[in-house]
Amino acid sequence: MNPMRPCMTILCMLVLCGLVGCSAPRRTSMEAHDAAVSWMIEHQNPDGSWGTIDASRPYQIYLDTQSSHAAFGGATSALGVMSLIEPSRKDPAAEASLRRGIKHLLTTPPVGKASGNTFYDIWTHTYMLSAMCRLVDDPRFAEDRDRIASVLERELDILHNRQSLDGGWGYYDFEYILPNPSGDQSTSFNTAAVLLALEEARNHGFDVDQDMVDDGISAVERMRLPSGAFVYGTYAQYRPQAPYNMVKGSLGRSQPCNLSLHELGRDITLEQMQSGVEDLRRDHHYIEIGRGRKRPHEAYYSTSGYYYFFGHYYAGLVIETLEDPARMELATWLQDVMIDVQDPGGSWFDYPLYGYGHPYGTAYGLLVLQSTHRVLATAHDDARVTTALDTGNN
Repeated sequence: MNPMRPCMTILCMLVLCGLVGCSAPRRTSMEAHDAAVSWMIEHQNPDGSWGTIDASRPYQIYLDTQSSHAAFGGATSALGVMSLIEPSRKDPAAEASLRRGIKHLLTTPPVGKASGNTFYDIWTHTYMLSAMCRLVDDPRFAEDRDRIASVLERELDILHNRQSLDGGWGYYDFEYILPNPSGDQSTSFNTAAVLLALEEARNHGFDVDQDMVDDGISAVERMRLPSGAFVYGTYAQYRPQAPYNMVKGSLGRSQPCNLSLHELGRDITLEQMQSGVEDLRRDHHYIEIGRGRKRPHEAYYSTSGYYYFFGHYYAGLVIETLEDPARMELATWLQDVMIDVQDPGGSWFDYPLYGYGHPYGTAYGLLVLQSTHRVLATAHDDARVTTALDTGNN
């Protein structure tokens, strides 16, 4: 007997398994959602926050000072709270985790800049404001409403002070150190995300400075290109043909930018918003290639992993505003994508940002599925035979 025959047989079996699939059955959307909720509960820190300073690799994103960790942790924890609000209505364990998260947000001092030219805290204030808006009128937290409203108003003030001279918001200002950022490095996507959070506050009856909003939306409009793409930031607006400013490089940015224009009554149609999501579906492989890469912007069209789930979150919100049948079709596609890219343990991950990548990715992922469930009215869907990966959409 040839001693190599058993080894060759095993090797062939492994290859066949890889070709035909030997993985566990594909999750349904509710199974994916519930697995992610369990992951968030199990990975919450004792103080109610999510994420850690731990770094599993020597190379990390530019930090400037250790204060940036407060920004990363604050934004991650705010997203964690947002992601559990809906499931906590029926799941006691999720509600207990949510309450711990709320306590953390309400008792943590406001997050400041890392330095005069680095301020990742813009992410914290954006999602702190959004989280407080979603909690302030929830009757379950009526006893904390005054504290929630106080933090909400504090975040409004901070965002007003963080607004750049060009009307936008961003997280760098390397050329200047000013009380208010110069705006040279305002980004389209940060500005859009802030505007959407401000609109949430206004919808809950809080006073929002109209001049601040008008200046912000003007900044987004300046960064809008005829192609439907949005330039990365103010500094890049005179390079519209740079790869990162093309449609394929703007897939993650276009969704919040389009939604902010729509929500604030600017010149954008539902057809244009739908086209933005269809661009994401058609060219999804470009943003997918960037997911999980350790260096930002190393993929085609300079896509970066850290706005993968960010973009999908806002795509879900855009889809909710559309009309059928496109609304149902795109929601089904987006839901399939989220199921297909979920990790076996229930988390989602797009970028190795210290110890924050899995928690913020999972929070975004939950919010995406909650959008698709609202569209599809999903309670307990049947497992689909065909997946987004199978059909080439992912």
